Amino acid sequence: MAQSTLTVIRRKEVGKSAARKIRRQGAIPAIFYGKETEPIPLIVNLNELKQALSTEAGENTILELHIKDNGEEITKLALLKDIQFDYLTNKPIHFDFQEVLLREKISVKVPVKIVGKAPGVKEGGILEEILREIEIECFPTDIPNSIEVDVSQLGIGDSIHIRDLSLPEGITVLHEPDETIVTILSPAVEAIAETEATESETTTKEGEEK
Repeated sequence: MAQSTLTVIRRKEVGKSAARKIRRQGAIPAIFYGKETEPIPLIVNLNELKQALSTEAGENTILELHIKDNGEEITKLALLKDIQFDYLTNKPIHFDFQEVLLREKISVKVPVKIVGKAPGVKEGGILEEILREIEIECFPTDIPNSIEVDVSQLGIGDSIHIRDLSLPEGITVLHEPDETIVTILSPAVEAIAETEATESETTTKEGEEK
């Protein structure tokens, strides 16, 4: 379990105009919510948040939030659950923090880490990652930094599915067992897929020109 400390400020004003004012000042509006806590509107320093998340766990780092409020301070454990981005600049404009209770399980998405070298790739096959994240449920202290998927036994046409994963006790995968994580495509299949994609794009463009 990776954990960091982040100091935030409880904001008094809410609404769109207040949020825009916070952003003009170089900070980001946010909200903290949980089962046992009323939602708390926050002001977050983006650089400090990036520093707090610069662990191997990344966005799955458990954050010890120190919430300052007029000289008072409360401490809560949380995960960064959602980020809203500006559709023009792609910059973050709002954060959601979900309260973490160590005695309760939580669902998180964990990145897939491909390990090993697939024989099928050496034979000319194409490694395709279908799932780059896997959603799991576990206690906060059991959240892995990543889920390793070993492809060292995969030939052309072979795949690894959710059912093939071997995870520590206490971790439940929230996917269908038959869902594919990674596969080795033959060069011919990849070429056909690329051709179909090109033809589809050409047809769309011709339709637009008409």
